[in-house]
Order: sequence, then C-alpha cells, then structure tokens
Amino acid sequence: MPLDFIGTVLAEGTHRIPYYEQIKRIAPYLIAGSAIKYWSRGATNTWERKLHGKVYLVTGATTQAMGTSVVLEMARLGAQLIILGREIDEWATDWINDLRDKSENNLIYMEQCDLSDLWQVRKFATGWLDNSPPRRLDGVIIMSGDMEPWGIPRISLPTRRSSVEGLEIQMATNFAGVFHLLDLLQPSFKAQPPDRDFRIIVTTCWLQSLGEVNVQDPLWQNAPYESALRHFASSKLQLSLCMLELQRRITKAIQEEKAGGVERTGLNVSVTLVQPGIMRSPSLRRVLSNGSVTLLLLLYCVVLYPWLYLLTKDGHRGGQNVLYALMTPELEEVNHKDNDVKYISDCKIIKFARKEFVDANLQAQLFANTQRDILEFEKKMAIKRNQTKSNLKSKSSDKT
Repeated sequence: MPLDFIGTVLAEGTHRIPYYEQIKRIAPYLIAGSAIKYWSRGATNTWERKLHGKVYLVTGATTQAMGTSVVLEMARLGAQLIILGREIDEWATDWINDLRDKSENNLIYMEQCDLSDLWQVRKFATGWLDNSPPRRLDGVIIMSGDMEPWGIPRISLPTRRSSVEGLEIQMATNFAGVFHLLDLLQPSFKAQPPDRDFRIIVTTCWLQSLGEVNVQDPLWQNAPYESALRHFASSKLQLSLCMLELQRRITKAIQEEKAGGVERTGLNVSVTLVQPGIMRSPSLRRVLSNGSVTLLLLLYCVVLYPWLYLLTKDGHRGGQNVLYALMTPELEEVNHKDNDVKYISDCKIIKFARKEFVDANLQAQLFANTQRDILEFEKKMAIKRNQTKSNLKSKSSDKT
C-alpha cells in the first residue's frame, strides 16, 4: 500500500495526496514547533548503574514533578531511599506505598524533617548520627525548595511569609535548612569507607544569577523584605557558594584523618550543583498564578500553557540532570582530578558564571557566618520553647 501510494504521487503529482494544500500550509508550523519542543525538552541522561544496596537521603521527592520522577527511577534501580518530608500523614503514607508498588521496591521510607524548621533538622541529623557503627550512606540528594509568588507590580504588595521559627520562608527552606542538614551530617559523610562513591547532589536555579550575598547577615534576619524574587534568588546563590566551601572542608578533613595509617584523597566524596532548567513545576505554577486559583485556571491553564508546553520541560526531563549527576562516571574518584564542585546543566558539566564562585575567601566567610548565626538562632529558639513550656505548665497547675 505505501509503495503504491508513493508510486502514484511520483507518477501523477502531489495533487493525488488528500488535503495536500491544507497540509502544505500547516506543515511549516508543525515542523518549527516540533523543532522548538525538541530543543526545549533538554538533554537525556544516558548513564545507568545499578543501585542495589545503596542508601540515599532525599528531599523534595513528593512534588509530583522532578523529585518524584527521580526517586521513582532510583527505586526501580534498587536504591534504598530515606525520604524527608514535612509531615507524615495519611497522604504521605499512601504516596510511599504507591511508590513501592510502581517501583517494586519496598526499601523506601519516609522520616519527618521540615527543612524550614532548624529544630526538626537538628533532631533528624542527631538521630541519624546516633548510631554505632555509623549507618551506611551513599549520597544525599537535595531537590526541595520554596518559591513564593512574586506579586503583581502596583496591584499586590509583596507579602513576607515566615517559617515557624520566624525566618523568611524561602531563606529558611532553600538555604538555612539545607545548609544545617548537610553541615550536621558531615561526620556521616566522612565516616563512609574510602572505596564508596559518595555523592552530595544539590539542585539550584538559574535565578541564582540575580541573587545577592549577605555575608554579615546570611540568614537575612535584618534585611528588608522588598520582593520574594530577591530572597529566593539570594537563598539559592548563598547555598551554592556554601556548597563549594563544604566540599573543601570535607576533603580536607578526610585527608587529615589517617585510618589505620592509610592516607585518603577525599575525592570519593563529591558535591555537585545541578541546574535542572525551566520546568512546568509547582513553583512555576505558583509564581505565574500569583498564588490565586482563579489566575491558575485562567492564566496558567488556558492562556499560557500552550506556550509553556512548547518552551519548557516537564519534571521528568528536568530530573534527567539529577540522574546524570548521580550516575556519571565523571564524578568517580578514579576520574575526578580535583576537588572542585561541578556544575551540571543539560547533562553536562558547565562553568559558573558569577565571580563569587571563584572567591574562596568569600565562600569560607559565608559558611562560617552561617554556622554562627544558625547556632545563635537555635539557642534563641530553644530559650523561647522552654519559656512556652514553662508557661503551659504553670497554666495547667493553676487549673488544677
């Protein structure tokens, strides 16, 4: 049949093709649209390795977008996953069971750890470290994040939303909580055997290029709240800079520690920053709709979605960059020539753009000041919690 049709067209001309004139008018647009979509979907991870027996801590897995796509693939490859979530409720339990069924992997667990709450972060990290011998760990994958609506200029004023402890929510979730978790877990990273390929993967955003570095007040406790975008971009930039210093500190500590007289390079522990690209994520929906259900339905779902579908990638495609960072042999110790943090976008290693990424002194000072401020903030919150408990006890005793 196809050969007969082609022969007829060659012999008698294109007028024998049904709806040829309509096809001729539409075809250029279809070809152009397909080419744009092929370009915007991003690169594909071509590496794969079995993850049986490997244990990973994961944040940001319940997004139903990039995070869920990544943990599903990891689970299918046999990894044991400890997923950190804000709450462990009925929905979270059903989600975990569904993930186990889809991946045919029962080694998936969830533990409560709200990254915007420094007290919860410390409780989780302390519990994780309180084991002898140290628990096995093959990596930490940070995909969590919070992006608040930017507001509509001259219509709605920026609204500052705070964490339970009073920090700006984006600075608490994107920067302080992640920093605190990785900083506290350093003993676990360093305790892993030298032959274990240990990877810390932290997702960031291209908007970090618009951020600012507040070295003296890294938690932005005293900074004025001018816009949600400013705090979001700065939280991502500061986290990225601190990850460069974290890599140096871990490598140096491992090199200085001689276990049984054996010197180690420390290159088996790698910190990697991943930029997934622009995705049709819950954060993008929230920003474009300004947090309004009406704008979500009308602006995002009706007006903008065809263009977003054409020009942006979905969560699965964005997750390819995280899987690449997890599986590429480029980050194995035998291939890792230095201890510099690698920056991955479109499934390849690229260079940092901002000058702060080559300023080791700035990164070290930012890291140290963040440690200092978090410790001081935790002490202040501990005093506040104790006062609250005392007040509640006094009230209950008065009633009795």
